[in-house]
Amino acid sequence: MKRLFLLIVLLQHLAPTPAGAHHGAGHGRPVTATVYDAWYQGRTTACGQEYQHWGVSAAHPWLPCGSQVHVRHGSRALTVPVTDRCACSSIDLSAGAARRLGVPLDGIATVHISHR
Repeated sequence: MKRLFLLIVLLQHLAPTPAGAHHGAGHGRPVTATVYDAWYQGRTTACGQEYQHWGVSAAHPWLPCGSQVHVRHGSRALTVPVTDRCACSSIDLSAGAARRLGVPLDGIATVHISHR
């Protein structure tokens, strides 16, 4: 199952991105969201901040530290600051951000993101 998930994420990263998708165009680009493990609580992120599991933050593979990402899941939406890097998914959400968006804390979900 883990190999299948990694293959899907890899293929998603290799797919061409529509022009303007990262800059707030329309409803945003659909991506796979995962949730940080609680193990990271209190550890320093790639951007130099202390990770707060129940706070609102995200990790993204290439957006600069401090960027604001608008994340939509179903009818819920939230603007989330990028405070870390991730290597294997489109976006990793803190548990606090996932809870507000209705993303399952123990799984993955498709969300729509746009960079602000």
